[in-house]
This record gives sequence, structure tokens and C-alpha cells, in this order.
Amino acid sequence: MNTVRFSRARTITAAGVVAIAALALAGCDSTEEGSATPSSSASAEAKGLAADVAAAQALPDSYPVPTEAVSDGTALQGATVYYVPITLQSPQFAVTQQAFTEALEALGASVQVCDGQGTPTAVSACIDQGRDAKAAAIVTDAVAYGVAGNSLDAAQAAGIPVVISNQVPNADHPDSATLANIPAGGTAQAVSLAQWVTVDSDGQANLLANIGQDGPAPAAFFAAAQEVYDQECPDCVIVENGVSSANFPQIAPSTQSALLANPDTDYVYSQFAQYLQPTLGGIQGAGMSGKAKVLAGSVQLDDLESVADGSLAAAAGQASAFQGWVDADVVLRLVNGDELPEYTIPTRLFTADNIGDIDLTADAEASGEWYGPVDFTDEFKKVWGVS
Repeated sequence: MNTVRFSRARTITAAGVVAIAALALAGCDSTEEGSATPSSSASAEAKGLAADVAAAQALPDSYPVPTEAVSDGTALQGATVYYVPITLQSPQFAVTQQAFTEALEALGASVQVCDGQGTPTAVSACIDQGRDAKAAAIVTDAVAYGVAGNSLDAAQAAGIPVVISNQVPNADHPDSATLANIPAGGTAQAVSLAQWVTVDSDGQANLLANIGQDGPAPAAFFAAAQEVYDQECPDCVIVENGVSSANFPQIAPSTQSALLANPDTDYVYSQFAQYLQPTLGGIQGAGMSGKAKVLAGSVQLDDLESVADGSLAAAAGQASAFQGWVDADVVLRLVNGDELPEYTIPTRLFTADNIGDIDLTADAEASGEWYGPVDFTDEFKKVWGVS
């Protein structure tokens, strides 16, 4: 299924890839073509976003660690918790996995990782494996409930708590005694990058956006960015190209086709870092290397190094290490039957303006220092009552 969205200003068609229908779910819809008269105020609107862009690049003063103590910090001792990311192709999940493992070790528990491989079959098999192993809990990462609904239902029926992390809320599956939905940072990342493009282009961007179709969340994230373009950048031309982890080999050729069909493209957006290398391959294949500024979301160390050397113009990421500790906090509270607090996963925009202030090392990435003070791990331990 191909998804193409457009700015109000102009209408363009791009070639996309066919995503697995079971993965696309309700998040894969098409928007009819339309047009509107370009606004002469685009430049003024772009300049008005400069303060928002600067704020998105700033280092937060603190992490939003819950303050309510858990009822029993020993409830997970000796337990095994399953961690099921949608695909281990994404470097973001490796950082979250490491932090999640460290957090559970502080609670006397261990982690079993199972790769969802970007398909409903593999995700369901991982969840079923956790259920059969009588896991203390199952944590999914960027997996929409509908991708493995029957398996998630069966796990909860067996008394195993489930955490749906890094996703958009699902009204059909609200929080319960056995289910917790933890918000994603995808919307904030998409919005900050859209604001940056608007300012950087002075409201005149021609952007190709490679948007994921692995469930409904990517479409929801980019819808927020599209609102920025519609409202603040009416002269921008936005072409959306659907890509998928399940059809990974098709990302490069579909990108190349979209660029050849739209030779005026001067910005290319890879929604998630896992799509970045094939996106760059498509740019090269179209003969447009160096002609379009490239930006990406859900970035990690390698991508920030690309910002530093200038090959990536802008990047947005979320506090993946902090998310790992949040996931552990959620599991502990579910197992205890405690009320869950509201969680927020911080995000940040990285460009040439602030990349020089970043320590580009694996240790810095793992510590979470790119998104706030590193004492958040001690703060979690305090509310858990462990040393």
C-alpha cells in the first residue's frame, strides 16, 4: 500500500513501496490530491519558527523521572522480562535494550530479547515465546497492538503484563491492570524537523519524506509534521514515499524513483534512522548526492557523527536510554499492581548549531547525557527503594 501526502500549495505524485497489509493496519491511508493558492507570507512564517527550533535544540535541565515510590522494589527479583522491538535493524532499540537490561539488573531481574523482524508473524512468535516461558512481563517497542493482537491478548489472559512502548495510544486497548501504553517521541521529532526545514528553506522547501508503514504510528507522527508545513510553509512541496522494514530492499529503488520524478527536491527526510542508509542509496542512484539536504529521525551515535561531518543536515532523536529505565519502571509497577504515573520521553533536535556541544561517544549515548543530566538512573533507584 502506498501513502502519498501533499502540501496545500502543489500536488505531486511519488512512487512508494508496497507494505505488508497486516502491518499497515489503519495507519496506511491515502489523501486525495488538492491545491491551493501559495501564500506570500511563507518567509515571515518561517522566521517566526526560529525560537521553536532553538528550543528544540536546547539541552533539558532534568529528566521527568516519576516521584511516587513503588510498593515493592523486590517484586522482580529472579524474574525474566521479554523485550520485543519491531526490528533490530533500528539502532535506537539497541540503546533502549542496553538501558532496559541495566535497569532490570538493578531490580534483580534479567531480559530476554526477541527480534520482531518487522513482520506480524515474527512479533507474534516472540510474544508467544514469552507467554510460554511464563515471563514476568512482555515489553514491545514500536509494535502496534493490532500487529500481534491475538498473542498480546493471550499473554494477558495468562496473567502476564504487557507494555506497549514507543507507540501512539490505541483507544481499543486502553491501560488496564495487565496493559500499559507508553507514549513515543515520534511526533515531537517530526514536528521539530518540519520546523527546521521551514526555517532553513525560508518557507520554500521541496521535500521528499520516506515515511514508515509499519503500523499506524509513523503516519500519525508525520501527520503532525504535515500540519506544520500546511500552516507555516504553504509554499513548501511535500512528497511522501511509503517505506517499510518488511520491504527493506525496496527503500533505495523507491527513493530513487521518487527523486527522478521530482528533480527539484532539495530536502530528503528519512523518518527513522533504520531507513537512512537505503535512503542515501536512493539519493546516490538518482544522481542527487550533495544536491539535497538530508535529515533523519530516531537517530543514534552514527547519525550524529554524520551531522558533525556535514553529511546529515539535521537529525532528531529521543532519549532511548531513559526509555529503557521507564520501561523497567512500568513493568515493576504493573507487577506490583501500582498506579502508573504519566511518562514523557524527551526528544532533541541536532544540527550544526549544537552538534559541537555533544560528546560523540558510545558511553555518552548509553548514559543519556544528550537529553539531560545522567543522574536519572539514581532517581529511578530511589523510587524503587534499591541501591
